[in-house]
Amino acid sequence: MNQRTDDIINRTVIMNRLDSITSEMGIALERSAHSPIFAEACDFACCICDAAGDLVSQLSGIPILATAGSFSVKAVLRKFGGAIADGDVFIINDPYDGGNHLPDIGIITPVFYEDELLFFCVSRAHHGDIGGSTAGSYNPKATEIFQEGLRIPPTRLMKNKAMLTDVLELICLNTRNPEMLTSDFLAQIGSNRLAAKRIKEMLSTYSIATVKKAVQESLLQTETLTRQRIAAIPDGTYSAVDYIDDDGFQTEPVKIAVAVTITGDRMLVDFTGTDAQVKGFINTSVVTATCASGIAALWFLGKDIPRNSGAFRCIEVNLPAGSLVNPRLPAPMTLCTLTPASEIIGTIFKALDQAQSGRVSAGYHRYLGPSFYGVDPRNDRYYVGFSFCSLGSGGAMAGHDGKPYMATLSNFGGVKAPNIESNEVQYPHLTLHHEMDHDTAGAGEYRGGSGMKYAFEITAETGDVVNFGDGIKFAPYGLRGGHPGSLNRSVFVHDGEQIIMESKEAPRHAVKGDRIYLNTSSGGGWGDPLKRSPQKVYDDVQDEIISRETAEAVYGVIIGDTGIDFEKTEKRRNNS
Repeated sequence: MNQRTDDIINRTVIMNRLDSITSEMGIALERSAHSPIFAEACDFACCICDAAGDLVSQLSGIPILATAGSFSVKAVLRKFGGAIADGDVFIINDPYDGGNHLPDIGIITPVFYEDELLFFCVSRAHHGDIGGSTAGSYNPKATEIFQEGLRIPPTRLMKNKAMLTDVLELICLNTRNPEMLTSDFLAQIGSNRLAAKRIKEMLSTYSIATVKKAVQESLLQTETLTRQRIAAIPDGTYSAVDYIDDDGFQTEPVKIAVAVTITGDRMLVDFTGTDAQVKGFINTSVVTATCASGIAALWFLGKDIPRNSGAFRCIEVNLPAGSLVNPRLPAPMTLCTLTPASEIIGTIFKALDQAQSGRVSAGYHRYLGPSFYGVDPRNDRYYVGFSFCSLGSGGAMAGHDGKPYMATLSNFGGVKAPNIESNEVQYPHLTLHHEMDHDTAGAGEYRGGSGMKYAFEITAETGDVVNFGDGIKFAPYGLRGGHPGSLNRSVFVHDGEQIIMESKEAPRHAVKGDRIYLNTSSGGGWGDPLKRSPQKVYDDVQDEIISRETAEAVYGVIIGDTGIDFEKTEKRRNNS
């Protein structure tokens, strides 16, 4: 066996081992966390970076969080540099310095072996409350980031493997649920510690030089593959726009404009023409906007490309200063990982679909749901809950219907809906129904996933509800003749009065017996509905996804009591 063959085998084994370690990090975090946001919804991500802060492996969790791990590590390196020592652990959440948004807190553990810094293990997770003027830290009426919660710059949380209790105390004093926050910090620290242990086990088998070489060659190989895929796209500029409903203060829609330029083996994603930063909390951190752009590009370029820093070396992102995607301090931005990030990805999809059709999906649902908080009468403890059950569905793409009951594009299915019974144990509310919404799927040769219907009743004596999200004005887009998905709708029933809620509302006071009814948006369709297989249309009718009336009016399929009337169907489609 020659040296080159040895190198290839070592690289493959080492990189697969690092991927396995990130997966194990995610399993450990899910199983050890206290918060249902971690343990059930899995709103977290884990990754490993090298000593320079370049992303090496990310498998577990949500891409918009995992991809951001490199930004956080580099922020730590900028601040601490050569002062980083074995036994340190760092914490960060500031969206103006390496973070996504304030609730997503990163825990970063450097890995030393034989006195040399080799890796960083990163777990980033959404915490239920990080302070601010509104419990849960989602405040649609915030006008400054200072109203959204505690900003944590790159900060040492542990030294010599011991907790810096004054730092932890400062953070906990600024949250409404310090016990849960502390418990979840420990879960993140433990997840990182497990990963560090596994990396050291690997280093006991392979030399430091062999591991370093494998990592650098892997990044270079990924860069080469990415350049090859970009070079296969026709040179040119492909542009698209999309809109967010509003910023919660003005009624005008907010525009996201993207121009993707392909020049040889390089891609430029340019947001020139995007609206200026706004008053409300839909502004987007540079980290989130950059990561969303890379995620969209890599979906288009191929799922076989490793998601590491090598892939991003040939993808340039231009974010105009003072715009929605690169706001100036103190712009608020708590919603950025949901609505803006998802619409950035979707707008890039629409642009790239012009270059080569069939490689991206139609629009996914736009998140809309409430947070709710107060004192739980069953234990007299303060609670903060989020409606992870208010997921919608995915968009269709060439050859595939949209998946039902999916998280938004920014999460790519990473967030899970919690078990209904567990949800009722955790929070003082009662689920009334949770089901697919009939006749909502975006029509197409391949249809989008159906929207969902979800309702719950408050069982605490009092509490507060905050509705936040998007998609009551702009539906998920269709592609190549596919129809758009449905719109979101949220109704608050207070003392018997039905109130249609806006997508970005100030907290509403709730009392026992109040209810919230949600209709979540469906996925967009792909291709002409008249080209959909009549058998698939019939199956959708039988499965109560669409009605007979929709089958005839939209798909041109005539269904009688005994099945499809193929003669009438052909005639109807030919006359449409």
